[in-house]
Amino acid sequence: MLRSATTILALLLLSTLTFAQQNKSTHASAASLQPGTGTCAYTFTTGTGHGVTKYCVTANGNIAQFSAMGDSGLPQEMLNGVTAASEGYGVCDTGTLTSYFDYSSSATTNWSAATAVSSANSVTITRTTSDGVWKLVQTITQLPGSRVSYGAAKVQMALTNLSNQTRIIILLRHANVDAVSSTFNDFDTSATTSFGTALGGLGGLMATASFLTTQFDFHFSLVQTNPDAPDPCTAFGNFGGQQGFFEGDGSLLHYFNLEIAPGNTKSATVTYKPI
Repeated sequence: MLRSATTILALLLLSTLTFAQQNKSTHASAASLQPGTGTCAYTFTTGTGHGVTKYCVTANGNIAQFSAMGDSGLPQEMLNGVTAASEGYGVCDTGTLTSYFDYSSSATTNWSAATAVSSANSVTITRTTSDGVWKLVQTITQLPGSRVSYGAAKVQMALTNLSNQTRIIILLRHANVDAVSSTFNDFDTSATTSFGTALGGLGGLMATASFLTTQFDFHFSLVQTNPDAPDPCTAFGNFGGQQGFFEGDGSLLHYFNLEIAPGNTKSATVTYKPI
């Protein structure tokens, strides 16, 4: 029964994406893009020795740098070692085919300015869309490392429907992984995790969606066969999203399908951790 329901939902999602691709004239984001920010605003470091883990967060809630200590005793960069980091979030309102996204490398202009509250081990960043339909609250929390174990960054995205009607949306979390500062990596997925590693297993980064804290109606853990950040309204059709192993210049993608009633909030959580 669960498998049948999953298949039906997958077909509905793919139909929605096909419809979006066929109606790009109504797709609001295509002509309203701007450079995002890759500037670190909040930096977090945890662990000692082999477990040292460091990442930073931009003012808009992107992770712009993520490094872990390698076997050589030197830090190894996972996101920002070759080209500028591309990591962040995207929302597609499937009813209006409106995209809202910010991947640090590029962003739509339909976001209001972000506000933030930070502490020693977390930062909470709030943004609303300029049309007043959505509020996104991101809480990025440092999970501690030790002498022998890496730390992690837990990213909770809480999306509130500010409109007066129920809406179905696609919520993405994307990361262009260049493991150990290389653009040619091994990529693979499981039901909850996508990851990219340097060839030979010499370090990498994984992104895991938590079933315990994620309120989703449907979820895909994917890798993309290229590094580009996807438009959330054409996330599959244009960017080669797939489940399963490949080698090359790719990226990680978590795809959530959410139905949110007026005034309600649903959350999705993705945790980044070195491997």
